[in-house]
Amino acid sequence: MEQENQSQYTTPQPETYCGVLIKPDREEKREIRRKYTRAGLVILLNIVLFNVVLMGVVYLIGGIYGGDMGSLTAMKNGTAKLWQDYPAVQTIMSCGVPIISEVCAILFGVKLLKIDLKSLFNRNNYNGGEIVKVCSICLGLQTVTAIIVVIGDLILEKIGFKSETVALDATEGSVAATIFMYFYACLLGPLLEELLYRGVLLQGLRRYNERFAVIVSALIFGLMHQNYQQFVLGFILGLILAAVTVRTGSIVPAVITHIIVNTTATISALSMQAADYDAYLSSASGNIDMAGMSPAFIIVLIFNALFRYGFMFASIVLIIISMVKKVGVRKPTPAGKTRGWPVLAQSWVWYVILAAYIYLGFFANLVPIDK
Repeated sequence: MEQENQSQYTTPQPETYCGVLIKPDREEKREIRRKYTRAGLVILLNIVLFNVVLMGVVYLIGGIYGGDMGSLTAMKNGTAKLWQDYPAVQTIMSCGVPIISEVCAILFGVKLLKIDLKSLFNRNNYNGGEIVKVCSICLGLQTVTAIIVVIGDLILEKIGFKSETVALDATEGSVAATIFMYFYACLLGPLLEELLYRGVLLQGLRRYNERFAVIVSALIFGLMHQNYQQFVLGFILGLILAAVTVRTGSIVPAVITHIIVNTTATISALSMQAADYDAYLSSASGNIDMAGMSPAFIIVLIFNALFRYGFMFASIVLIIISMVKKVGVRKPTPAGKTRGWPVLAQSWVWYVILAAYIYLGFFANLVPIDK
């Protein structure tokens, strides 16, 4: 009888999975939260450098050029005037700001999170066929997201709003500035973004739950573009690039794919500009007038459509095959589930990051349509 009473008050043992506590104890949770906070600080540094420090310098220079530093609006107007008078300066500033902020964030993240980026440049678990498949899927999804964005624009237009984005014009500025812009857009930009988001951020979050790390890194990569149009593309492609990085243990496939996606988009735009620049501007703004287009532009337009939609259907087939073969990121263990989202939700820095990016990407660029 005494033994039965003792058994009633025996302290239940914590649940384990493969010898690991399913729910982390207080000390382990604190350590994981500290790691997630450090990863968040890397992204927060990039946000502050880009939007506050470096853009502050840009607007300060614009205010000096415009002769009015009395308000932020005046400095922005001065910057616009500077860029209009010296298009090459616009190109240098527009590319230089993200380069500086991302390089600083990468160096800070490598040091803070103790990431070995060199180990990610390996050739162990992938081949050329793997890269071709990933590129095909991403090129196809680029078209899918473009369709989603068009639908989103129409919905915004129905409620009387539009989302403004800043676009560089390749026909303006010096030859050197134009070359620099395309070097950044097609090569340096993709490399830096992969190092930051699939290198530092993904590796800093993936220890306990790889699917969680893939989703978080893709979400931040999409939000980083700071407009909802590129958010859709960035998030979807970010999922694919993060998944292949986790599966192969290498960042090389993601870097190559990112470069190819950006380069094909650039070549597509340049080919249409070369065929008929006025028609390109009209089509980019949504005003498609087939009667006013040159034959060369129509040919380029048809070729680009075949290219895009061909890869779109190819990507759908490849995704279905991958789903059938169950190719993807492994499922989190019960212990991994409790060490992902529940712990991240206790880190203050991620709320700041989400609030900042949601404002910058979805509200700051939203303006009413003039009627």
